[in-house]
Amino acid sequence: MSSETYISFYLATFRIHIFSKAIMEIGNPKFIRFLVKEDGQSMIMEAYPKKDFQSHRVPKRTEAKWEMEIRSYPLCRLLMNRLGWEEGKSYRIPGKTYPGQKLAVFDLSAAMPIQPS
Repeated sequence: MSSETYISFYLATFRIHIFSKAIMEIGNPKFIRFLVKEDGQSMIMEAYPKKDFQSHRVPKRTEAKWEMEIRSYPLCRLLMNRLGWEEGKSYRIPGKTYPGQKLAVFDLSAAMPIQPS
């Protein structure tokens, strides 16, 4: 059964914010990796078994309000170029988690600009 989640891209600092719910629902893995579909319209975040050039370490949960952020200039730049996102802006992307497959799928074509607060 799938569940809704989100991921946010902050292009001013090339940071990716992963909602903790998504990490928990794919099984609290030690590592994750991102795979972007060739057409650039969707992206998978999947549990990954090891540390290598494709993976990102998931920090241990140490408090009730736990968050994960990744700094990835290459991934942010790839998506900016592919999707026409504006540098310096922020975007939130809806997705669905699939716990049985230990992955989340995000619809990059449904990116919504985040307004500065």
